[in-house]
Amino acid sequence: MVVAVKATAQIMPDSMFLKNSRPVIFKVNKTYVQKNDSIWIVDSLLPALKAVGPTGVLVGRSAASPEGPFLNNVRLAKGRRDSAFKYLKANGFDVTKILFNAIPEDYVLLKYMMKQANDPDYERVRQLVDEYDGKYDIIKSRLQKLDGGKLWDRLLKQYYPELRAVRIMVADRRDLFSMPSDLIVPPVDFKNERIVMDKVPKIDADEPVVPEDDYRREMLSIKTNFLEWGAYVPQYGQCPIPNVSLEYYPSHGHFTYGASFDCPWWIGNTTNHKYFELRNYTIESRFYLRLSDLSYVDHKAAFQKLYFSAYTNAFLYQLGFNAKKGWVGEGLGAGLGLGYVMPLGRSQHWRLEFGATFGFFVTKHDPFVYGCPVENIEDGLYYYNYTGDADLFKERQHRFVWVGPTRVGISLTYDLLYRKRKGVRNGL
Repeated sequence: MVVAVKATAQIMPDSMFLKNSRPVIFKVNKTYVQKNDSIWIVDSLLPALKAVGPTGVLVGRSAASPEGPFLNNVRLAKGRRDSAFKYLKANGFDVTKILFNAIPEDYVLLKYMMKQANDPDYERVRQLVDEYDGKYDIIKSRLQKLDGGKLWDRLLKQYYPELRAVRIMVADRRDLFSMPSDLIVPPVDFKNERIVMDKVPKIDADEPVVPEDDYRREMLSIKTNFLEWGAYVPQYGQCPIPNVSLEYYPSHGHFTYGASFDCPWWIGNTTNHKYFELRNYTIESRFYLRLSDLSYVDHKAAFQKLYFSAYTNAFLYQLGFNAKKGWVGEGLGAGLGLGYVMPLGRSQHWRLEFGATFGFFVTKHDPFVYGCPVENIEDGLYYYNYTGDADLFKERQHRFVWVGPTRVGISLTYDLLYRKRKGVRNGL
């Protein structure tokens, strides 16, 4: 965005531009003007421009905030600029008075906003932006690593919403002002712009004005592991394991929290004395490599692709293979896991998971048999398989420890509860 200047120029400081310009905020990954801003443009901006007279101009700066992919931010910045331009034109603005620019990732404006707010981290961000001027990938990578990601999360909530905008101000061409900094720059000319723009979706700047965006993201899902439903135990046979899991998805970050319950409480064939009775309770936390906040950019499932997990579980069981072979006991376990989540369909709310866990469990158990083992009488009851002195009998005299694979899964996931966007105001 450029304003023509005369020989004598009146300097307008950056703070005045930030103070006098109004951001037209755009929704996540959108390029259309929202209803509240369209009202402001017609009721306030147009009269203000007319009040200045024939020398009045509109200076605009269109941008996208940095957290999305760069090519998508190029698309958004240009699309928002073009959309605002067309909307102004459709509402009677003289196109010769509209001077807009597009900045894909507006770190310069971020820097000045932090300065105006006396932000304690301003100096660090300023040095980083100045040192790697124009190298968007490096700036983004360095910002994301500062303070272990805490600074990036704060910028995302505090400043990025106002970067997802076209900032507009009315000026008088006769004032012949110029900016002494990067806030007003020559019209953007991305290097190899034609090549870049060929790689991103086309802009539809004529998108309709709508009051709300109906995008939802997941908050709580339910899932079941198909492989457990088809479980087979040697010497026992087929033994389906009913199972259900819940996973809670926070509004930001990489971590999720879940719980699962396995409950094959089958009373087997009493003729063969087969029993498979198990209750297993598990709690789990996952770390997804993909930052969930990217869902605010692409409207895809927030928590997907590769993840690492940690779990702990508690269980009790009765396993009967025949009249002379069975165990009853309880145990505890823990371990680590690795998995991959793949969204299904356009809605992203059905997903397929592949995963495996590795760890250990410790169980104390006792063997049991059909009939009294002391008198060797089959009386229709089951007894602990113990033939010693009854006064010396103690439960759970046997112990078993397992270290290795503890579970594999192919699970189908469906989102039960959703949330509207939180922590991100109006869009990206």
